[in-house]
Amino acid sequence: MPTLDASRCLRTGRPLDASGTPLDGSALEIDPDGRAATLLRDSPRALASSPGTGTWATLLADSDSSPDGRPVLLQWLAPDASSPPAHVHPTTETFEAVDGTLTVVADGTPARLGPGEETTIESGTAHTFRNDTDRVVAFRAELPSMRTVRALYTLWGLDHTGAFDDDGGYAEPDLIHSLVIGRELSDETMLAAVPNVVQRILWATVCPVASAAGYSGIDDSYLDDRFWQQHVEQPFR
Repeated sequence: MPTLDASRCLRTGRPLDASGTPLDGSALEIDPDGRAATLLRDSPRALASSPGTGTWATLLADSDSSPDGRPVLLQWLAPDASSPPAHVHPTTETFEAVDGTLTVVADGTPARLGPGEETTIESGTAHTFRNDTDRVVAFRAELPSMRTVRALYTLWGLDHTGAFDDDGGYAEPDLIHSLVIGRELSDETMLAAVPNVVQRILWATVCPVASAAGYSGIDDSYLDDRFWQQHVEQPFR
């Protein structure tokens, strides 16, 4: 697979400090002539990120502007990006590789998608996705609903606030935050490896205590482009 020419790549997506200065660390490097750059340039929304999970994303269409009512997300995964646990939806979900090779695992069977290739996960099928390569992968996903988008943006936003790290740094979501937000997705997303009854018991026992301790669920303030403009280096703006 050809490597990206660093001398001409678009470098963006770094976290910003309080003064708006990019911090040292992982940056999103994009071929300015590639399809991912075109989609990003045409996106109506800001570039979001989660440094703790090695993820960048922009919402290409919400449920109101998408032709079929399904939100569409353009997402990038760093080589060391976290892979979500296998999960199921009561609706289909479609993944399309835009740049690089995306691995989508359905019912334990991995499929490698090259640019322009797509796969649709049928309802009730356990699935996840990951980057098995040594370069950033871009893909387009048609998600179950805007509630899924709202949950993802909440988790990514919380990462920027230092909510997952005792020292206020970037980190993967912790168990409590995942449970509290997961409860709000319970009718459209369930973990595949944990019996449904166990998940519901955890939500019923842990979430009330977590809420009393100040943990909150989906927060739509993280859908506001101004948050991302203040926390993530933006291209084309």
